[in-house]
Amino acid sequence: MLRKNIFITGFMGTGKSTVAMALADKMNKKFTDMDILIEKKEGKSITDIFNDEGEGESYFRKVEREVLKEIIKQNDLVIATGGGSLLNDENYQLARKNSAIILLQAKPEVIFKRLKEDSERPLLSEKNKLDRIKSLMEQRKNKYSRFEYSVDTSNLTVAQVVDEIIKIYRREYDEDNISEI
Repeated sequence: MLRKNIFITGFMGTGKSTVAMALADKMNKKFTDMDILIEKKEGKSITDIFNDEGEGESYFRKVEREVLKEIIKQNDLVIATGGGSLLNDENYQLARKNSAIILLQAKPEVIFKRLKEDSERPLLSEKNKLDRIKSLMEQRKNKYSRFEYSVDTSNLTVAQVVDEIIKIYRREYDEDNISEI
């Protein structure tokens, strides 16, 4: 089996962590979540890092890059990224060197429905979350378009998304020996 890493990326609420965990289990790879690693490294939540006047988003992005540099030294991982992790050109180039990258997408209304009760999203702290989701998605559209492979999670179960990713992975790497998956 290939030891290549698989990055699961995309906008918040598309199912990155849930899908990555299920995919890792099905492919017999190790699961890791970049946001969890960042929180452990910093000893505080992502929200607290974003809200800290001395730190904020720019500091968070610096730590995120450091964590990414450590992750890519490993093999055989399925990695859930934060929603903005691979929008940065340097991070994108680092991730794609020896890894497959799969973008998860969903319609803004689906994301809103999934996140409307979530108060732990620093970028969605405004009152009109749906408008903010649409605005952020529009801002990120060009960066997201560079990802070669994507799966729309709007109307799929986690198992269906995982199956789609495995099909992409098999097709991309022409790997006959993962048929047992």
